[in-house]
Amino acid sequence: MPEESVLTVGTHHECYPALDPRINQELSTSLQGKNVVVTGAGRGIGRAIALFLTHASAKSLTVVALEQDEIDETIRLCKEINSNLLVLARAFNVTDEKAVQELMQEVENRFGGADVLACNAGRPPQWLRTEECDPVIWWDTVATSLQHSFLFTRFALPGMQKKKSGSIIYTSSSGAHSAYGIGSYTLGKLGQVRLAEIIHNENFKQYNIKCFAYNPGAVRTRFFTDFEDKATGKPLASSTYIEDNLENQDKSAKTAYSALKDVQFDTPELSAGLVTVLAAGKLDFMSGRYLDARIDVDDYVKNEETIRQRDLHRVRLHSRPGVLEPSSKI
Repeated sequence: MPEESVLTVGTHHECYPALDPRINQELSTSLQGKNVVVTGAGRGIGRAIALFLTHASAKSLTVVALEQDEIDETIRLCKEINSNLLVLARAFNVTDEKAVQELMQEVENRFGGADVLACNAGRPPQWLRTEECDPVIWWDTVATSLQHSFLFTRFALPGMQKKKSGSIIYTSSSGAHSAYGIGSYTLGKLGQVRLAEIIHNENFKQYNIKCFAYNPGAVRTRFFTDFEDKATGKPLASSTYIEDNLENQDKSAKTAYSALKDVQFDTPELSAGLVTVLAAGKLDFMSGRYLDARIDVDDYVKNEETIRQRDLHRVRLHSRPGVLEPSSKI
């Protein structure tokens, strides 16, 4: 979390009624008539988001992931919830500018443009010092978080601006505030936090477009299980992110597994619930800010005045008294 915050890291690890459109009547109809786009929707957090936004009565659902079979399964599960749901599924690399532009144009043509964009796609980093990292994987890790978020936002904004409405939500991470060992992941996720603030500042007042970045907590996704399999000698999944022929992959996997194996994991539905609340417009005053899925949404609401007055939940450079005084020549 940013250093100056009225709220500490939260204690929720599972979804609760205020977030859950499956049991919360208000949320269950909150996205009627809305067109939603979810990236990284083939499994884990992204699939949970797609399911929850469907439970919230979205009119159309567009899902993107690398693996066609995974997004086909996501669509199947969503259609079980609402057989009338309009759907569009595409499998491609989310850093492919042409593919993103063509998809968002198809969303515009078929559904009337996106009302909600949830940028969830990401990839695990190598858990290595900078001089040990493979340059291609390093940049791909940054790009999968940040370039993909920019591209989908870039091609969603014109339609949202025309409507003078929209919500854009980035799955960031507490790793955005790390400073050792996962540099590519940190830069990609921190970039999303800053991008959310930029998009808010450029669009909120004039176009009523909200943009958020949030920490989903520690979710047991392929981010962890690929490293676990490699570190413990299990066969790797056919679509694993770990390339065995690269130097230092054993070290990376063992470091990641050691760092994560004892944490308390959070459910993907916790993140999906927060995304649903944000898409429903329940926390619009947090647009341009960083949220933590584990913090109770009522705590954000209770502290709205303080958050606004002190401009909290942003990434900032803070000087401490006696360290950087106004007269300093630094």
